[in-house]
Amino acid sequence: MRWVGDGLFVEVLFSQAGLATQVLVRAGATYLLFDAGDGVIRDLLQRGVPPQRLTGVFLTHGHADHIAGLYGLLGYLRAEGHTGSFTVWYPRGACEVEELLAAFRHCYEATIPYVLVSSPLVDREKVLIGEVEVLARQVEHWHSIKGRPINPAPALGYRLSFHGQTVAITGDSAPCSALVELVQGADLALIEATLEENAPKEQRTHLHLTRAEAEALGLLARQAWFIHTPRQ
Repeated sequence: MRWVGDGLFVEVLFSQAGLATQVLVRAGATYLLFDAGDGVIRDLLQRGVPPQRLTGVFLTHGHADHIAGLYGLLGYLRAEGHTGSFTVWYPRGACEVEELLAAFRHCYEATIPYVLVSSPLVDREKVLIGEVEVLARQVEHWHSIKGRPINPAPALGYRLSFHGQTVAITGDSAPCSALVELVQGADLALIEATLEENAPKEQRTHLHLTRAEAEALGLLARQAWFIHTPRQ
């Protein structure tokens, strides 16, 4: 899936629930990744985008299908002799991300040729990258095993603005007011649509959206794509 605006380009590199999700955004000369699931290096290179072009990655949360490719991405940049900086933005308190970054630094700190920046975010925090603004919103997503919610996970959705255009990325979330704020009036909304309509109430309350809920939310945007769909 590809979307082209005025100097703003969005491509869903891959997105399937439980496997991987990664979205590429190019705003002018700025390349940003949203989530880094398994296979992200392959997905970038297959599209002719060297990972060295990335300013960094915004992670929605720490579950494996959203961060499993991060360690490999950091290692690729090191092996290729990338210079400059690479920033990892993520929800404050996402221990999976924090431990992954700590492990990478522990192994390679003396030989990382680029500056690896860790940037935890909280609800309503804004990030400015040149002419790009990214707003983080806390969403409703829990840790779970076999679909059984356990406890809340630090999780964010994002709203990117560039030259009067907006792109919303919900991340994984059950229905909540933050999703409405993220998607309202967006030129493009990438909305998770994980659950079947007959999913248990606890999943619909704490984990994900159903397709019907995602479609209803998508009516608030000028255009909506549905991602993080169920495995077939």
